[in-house]
Amino acid sequence: MPPATSSRRPAPGTPDDRTPGTPDVPARARPTDRGRLVLAACALVVVAATAVRTWVAAAGWFYWDDLLLHGRAAAQAFPDPAFLFADHDGHLMPGAMALTWVAAHVAPLDFRVPLVQIALLQLVAGAALARMLWVLLAGRAILLVPLVATLAIPLGLPSATWWAAALNALPLTAAMAWTVASIILLARSGRRRHAVGAAVATALGLLFVEKALIIPVVAAAVLLGSWWTGGGTRSELRALWCRTRWAWSALAAIVVVWGAVFLVVVGRFGGGSSGGFPAGTEGGDDTGGTGAGSPGPGFVDLVDHTYRLAVVPTLGGGPWSWERWHPGPPMADPSTMAVVVGALAVAAVLAWSVFTRRRTGAIWVAAALYPMVTVVLVAVGRTGPDTATEIVQTLRYHSELPVVLAAAAALAIAAPRRQDAAPEERAAPEERAAPPRGRAGTWLPAAGALGLVALLASSAVSTVSYRQVWSEQPSRDYTEPLLAALRERTEPLLDKEVPLEVLLPLTTPANRLSALLAGVPGVPAVGAWTRDPVAIDAHGALHPADVVPGRTIPQGPVPGCGHQVGPDGARIALDGPLLGRDWVVRLHLLADADGHVAVRLDDGDEVTAPVQAGPGTVYIRLEGGGTGLTVTPGGGASQLCVGSGPVGVLVPR
Repeated sequence: MPPATSSRRPAPGTPDDRTPGTPDVPARARPTDRGRLVLAACALVVVAATAVRTWVAAAGWFYWDDLLLHGRAAAQAFPDPAFLFADHDGHLMPGAMALTWVAAHVAPLDFRVPLVQIALLQLVAGAALARMLWVLLAGRAILLVPLVATLAIPLGLPSATWWAAALNALPLTAAMAWTVASIILLARSGRRRHAVGAAVATALGLLFVEKALIIPVVAAAVLLGSWWTGGGTRSELRALWCRTRWAWSALAAIVVVWGAVFLVVVGRFGGGSSGGFPAGTEGGDDTGGTGAGSPGPGFVDLVDHTYRLAVVPTLGGGPWSWERWHPGPPMADPSTMAVVVGALAVAAVLAWSVFTRRRTGAIWVAAALYPMVTVVLVAVGRTGPDTATEIVQTLRYHSELPVVLAAAAALAIAAPRRQDAAPEERAAPEERAAPPRGRAGTWLPAAGALGLVALLASSAVSTVSYRQVWSEQPSRDYTEPLLAALRERTEPLLDKEVPLEVLLPLTTPANRLSALLAGVPGVPAVGAWTRDPVAIDAHGALHPADVVPGRTIPQGPVPGCGHQVGPDGARIALDGPLLGRDWVVRLHLLADADGHVAVRLDDGDEVTAPVQAGPGTVYIRLEGGGTGLTVTPGGGASQLCVGSGPVGVLVPR
């Protein structure tokens, strides 16, 4: 990277008063014929990475938070501010909520729409990463090495292939990379349009996830890193401040305003109530617990799992194998060999950097400390009883780390070589870019190429194995056959909980069939009554069902009628008490006219079902308990006869 006081830049304090013809970036970054080839290669790498990750994402389906967000979005006729700025499990993400609304209303429960969104977001994130490396390395072909490496390693794979996570992670990585590049360009040229670009990118990132609050810190660290590795002086540091102060002011204002909005709307970092969903519902984090009522993981354990089992193996292309505790997400499950390979890869890069480049040690220390940000955030907002330490091995909390590592690698590559002149006599960037002379000039490129090939092969193994694990989707195995069966049915369905493998009861009411099927066209209504009860198995198949009695409505005293119910209704005593829960009553009745009947348990809400003149049977789902049932006719019906019938649970015949 050229020093901050390069003659190409305007004087401090006059960012817009540039000499005519002064380039905005170093000359080597201009799209010459060679530059166009590098640019084309970058595009090819980004498209290839997007294709691979879309291929992996296509093996999955709607999973956990996807279903929660889809059900909430489908219930909204229009994406109003109350919906867009809703607290989702400690996250404020109006941009992501808007995309879920689009998917839920364009094609409900059709995974092709989320898949297109994932692919487009991955393209944007990859392009932003390529732009950052282009700026940091002045368009040199060497930028392809960190670009390929960071897009290939599995560190960002889970968060780029699970829809709900991708809606947070990919905009965050894109915004971070774009802001870093804009800040560097601003420091070089002083043009305020780069300050605007940094501010807009950060604001857009915050629309998708509050973790984007850290983007200005990362941008500042990269800028200081470029000054430090270039042997910058205090006067150069002051010049950097003069050129970039407007950007820092804008970023500070954005952070303060968004932080205030976040505190008002959410007021905490994750793990609490989220718009009606209980704590810990995101991605099944709590499903891998260590036992009922067990304490959450300790801070030291989180640090150990983060570095040893999550980050380090992926830097060597690992973990190669993945574990999954349904309904939780896949977790990195590296062998000892995968950890060792990752550690050796890290050691090789550090050795190359320290022994061939000046003043790069601090850069790698900063990059190595960055995962601690995730550890702290998880420790504060995601740990609790029954949360397993393996939560950090899902890798999605480290989604933006590849951007940080790519920036660190670019700074190390751009740093002066140790055989170059002293900083005060250092050569121009064009001269420093020449390959090193001597033996290192022959074996280092070859070793680097072999290392990159080995990294790609290792990452390919991890990617394929992840896809195999990710393809296990109980929600798809349940929902797709169910939708096919329901399109052949016209009678309403009784609402019920979906299987545990799809959503756990702690997500209620999102784990109801009514929430899962919200907005889906061509299927019957899901509610509290039906005349044709069915049970649904774990594979989405429908089976004729009936009520197994827990209690019974006894035969009434009126001959030929049973319990006679007038316009004011009547309470009918059961043959015993019922505990508070979901029950189904098989109600045999005779109505004097078409209308409806309202039914409730002593300790429950009233449910209304239609009735027709004459005899009939209706199955009604009730919530609550007690020792009696209150029945009231209405809507044209004024007299009912109620016969004996069971109150219990619905089971296949």
